Amino acid sequence: MHEDKLETMELALKEQAEEQAKTNQLLRDQTAMIHLLRTEVSTFSEKLDNQRITVNTDTSPIQEIMKRGISNINFVAEKTLDKQRSNIWHIFFQSDAKKWAVILVVAITFLTYLYLFCSNWLRR
Repeated sequence: MHEDKLETMELALKEQAEEQAKTNQLLRDQTAMIHLLRTEVSTFSEKLDNQRITVNTDTSPIQEIMKRGISNINFVAEKTLDKQRSNIWHIFFQSDAKKWAVILVVAITFLTYLYLFCSNWLRR
């Protein structure tokens, strides 16, 4: 019975030793992969640091479009300011409103004299 326990213990130890050996091999493989990844990342990082990116693009068409747009905006702004600065009397005299103003003044004058005439006529 004692021998059976020894054999069982030996088998269990052998199995554990084999599993430990497999685990150690997996750890070595992982360590090697991690080392490989670190070297690749550092190589990539060095390449990135040494890389010079130059972009050759012709921006003159875009600059011309922007200049035209800005000049159009300035033109519209100047026109708007000129319209706002125009004199109210100047606009009045250029429109048909002066005709209606004259008619209104004549009508008010006529109604005022009519009122005065009627009030004097009724007092007598």
